[in-house]
Amino acid sequence: MEKVTPEEQQQSIEAFQSVIRKSENALVSMKSGSAQTKLLEKRLRAARIGEGLLTARWEGKELDVSHEELVEAKQVLEGLLLMLPAFLEKTKPGSGQRTYIERRIKAFQMAVSYLNE
Repeated sequence: MEKVTPEEQQQSIEAFQSVIRKSENALVSMKSGSAQTKLLEKRLRAARIGEGLLTARWEGKELDVSHEELVEAKQVLEGLLLMLPAFLEKTKPGSGQRTYIERRIKAFQMAVSYLNE
């Protein structure tokens, strides 16, 4: 993977933090135990691992999660990466929403790349 600038690192961490916040807020209003809730909880775990992975990698630390958790997070993030371009197509060039989605895509790609290593 190419060298990541401090600005790109910050933007990637913020992208994951945004996903985490939005997921936590959405869970509050969802019915416990439903299929949608379970899917969102799975995505939330993957986002937390993704953020932790990037932070650990860039700070030279170890991430304390199991191999199974890493595999699941990788699968979830790869699935989300397949969905995000469709959202990107619906945004206007130069819009804040487009920038936000582009940053999220880059953050997820970095996390998946590190998980592949």
